[in-house]
Amino acid sequence: MEHPDADVRQAIVKLCDALCSWERATSRESVLIIREQGGFCYRAVSGKPGVPDDITDEQLKRYILNEP
Repeated sequence: MEHPDADVRQAIVKLCDALCSWERATSRESVLIIREQGGFCYRAVSGKPGVPDDITDEQLKRYILNEP
């Protein structure tokens, strides 16, 4: 789902690009979750979108924090 606001869409893409660059340089990983009232949801791991719907936000959080 794309965000209805063009500026927000552009900012999300720019943030994910920056996260990818940062992670390549530092070997760190990240999880980005944006949820809005009205149903908009954007999730990315290491700056890459397309996290499957069957993976919960909690699972993503545990993954990045190295929790079982």
